[in-house]
Amino acid sequence: MIDDIAKCELRYRDGTEKNLGEEKLLELLDSYLPPLVYAFDSRVPSPRERGGDLALEKEFYEWRKTTSGDPEARRAAVIRSFLATETERRGQFRLSRTQNGRIAAHYEAIGKEFVALGMPGHAMLAFQSAADLFLQLQQKRKRELSLLNLRRAQQQARQSGPARFFEAMYDAICGYGYRPFRMLGWMAVTLLVFSVAVWLCGPAGYARSLHGCLIDFLNPLQFGSLGANFGSAAQVLLVIESYFGSISTAIFFAFLVRG
Repeated sequence: MIDDIAKCELRYRDGTEKNLGEEKLLELLDSYLPPLVYAFDSRVPSPRERGGDLALEKEFYEWRKTTSGDPEARRAAVIRSFLATETERRGQFRLSRTQNGRIAAHYEAIGKEFVALGMPGHAMLAFQSAADLFLQLQQKRKRELSLLNLRRAQQQARQSGPARFFEAMYDAICGYGYRPFRMLGWMAVTLLVFSVAVWLCGPAGYARSLHGCLIDFLNPLQFGSLGANFGSAAQVLLVIESYFGSISTAIFFAFLVRG
């Protein structure tokens, strides 16, 4: 089986030398798996005969031994590991909960290596497989981490442009919804920026500006309060801040309810 996996990796390497795009390379990998799985089911003894160990687990770890900085050597090793992991997962033998957990962890580590090698499409496939297994295992936090890594790899796979920029902002603000408490930091920064801006616009002092912004963020100030304490420019800023506050709190609580 290890020899068959190595041969598939060599054919894959030919594809990289031909400068095939990542989408075509993923199609190549997928085409290798049916014969590998057939060979695995035909040749590998049952878990009972091998003491319950994963048949190809040694190969899962082989890529981690490749400490060379050469990207080609690292890519070859991680591709072999990915093929071994996929073959074992798709094989006919039913895996235990512990074995599925180990395979999911391998997928997660492989996905991170793909990201480091600049192969986000491959990373997306690995992270999705990890998330699927963690869902079966009912390990919610680990699944959310895999989905977060999946979204980040997806963002890296996009071409530069507005969509990629806004996705990066979405990640920074709340981790694509999987890190909702980051929103609290975003709210704090928003309050600080607006309180300083309102103070600079005058005529209220900084203490009153900060107090007004704190109230306005969650409960927009009435026209009377705006006119009595703040100038026209400050009033405009407070109106804008109230929209930021309403949207931010709504998104934050939506994320909490979803969790």
